[in-house]
Amino acid sequence: MTGPANNLYESWQEQIQQDLKARIRAHQQEVLQTKALHARQAGAPAPLILIGDGDSWFDYPLPDPLHATDVLEALRAAGEPAPMILKLAHYSDATTTLLGVTKRNRLIAQLQDPANGPVDALLFSGGGNDVVGDQFRFWLNDASAVGNDPAQGVNIQRIGDIFGVVESAYLDLIRIRDQFAPHAPIFAHAYDFAIPTGVSACHLAGPWLRPSLVDRGWSSLTPGTLIVKTILVQFRVMLQRLASDPAHNMVLVETQGTLAPDDWANELHPTGAGFAKIAARFRAALATRFAHRI
Repeated sequence: MTGPANNLYESWQEQIQQDLKARIRAHQQEVLQTKALHARQAGAPAPLILIGDGDSWFDYPLPDPLHATDVLEALRAAGEPAPMILKLAHYSDATTTLLGVTKRNRLIAQLQDPANGPVDALLFSGGGNDVVGDQFRFWLNDASAVGNDPAQGVNIQRIGDIFGVVESAYLDLIRIRDQFAPHAPIFAHAYDFAIPTGVSACHLAGPWLRPSLVDRGWSSLTPGTLIVKTILVQFRVMLQRLASDPAHNMVLVETQGTLAPDDWANELHPTGAGFAKIAARFRAALATRFAHRI
């Protein structure tokens, strides 16, 4: 890639790196100050120290004037004591990208840096971007080939194949945690039942679902919604299989079924109020594992 497009991409990547460095500095300063304050307040519960990595559900770039803009920001904004969260998440990241060489090494470096912790838990949001977008059509059957039956709208073999790749990424995340923060549980989630309305994110990105559904002959909202739900249920099954193994020290935060239709800002992302509902599920799961600390 050369020319203006390459320069724009490199400038965007540089901006991301600068943002991440600023987040890391701010987190480390907060940890230092909180440790000093806690030392002076004998008996007070120590706030949780968390690392959040993943996609746009943990790093949503569009502002909401009334609410926190993503799950991590909403988690920070409510509850006492408020957790300290190092946000490594970045919108648009797929699990295969998140756990590729560069970002895998970034996560390892932050887990190894004592100034960031000790880290109590890892929060992870990933898997959606591996499936949605222009490639979403790969996981669908043509309506005409299955008698227009939305119960058969998902290509089970293909979706199993891509979720196998996503599962491998999660297993690699577990191995990273085992090596560099063995005491820290991983909290993951399976999103919620997105509605393929064709609504984009302020015309900046998306839609991610409806174009592929229409291309495959599923133009009506009702069958399209059922097909999307079927895929998300399968995604949850994969995560639950991982979380059910005690050796993985992984918690599946049950988020599916949380959001009402008006809690969606677009095809893939909740409104600020919707993100707050998802954050409440994370808060409850963390409180179960870390009583009196959140």
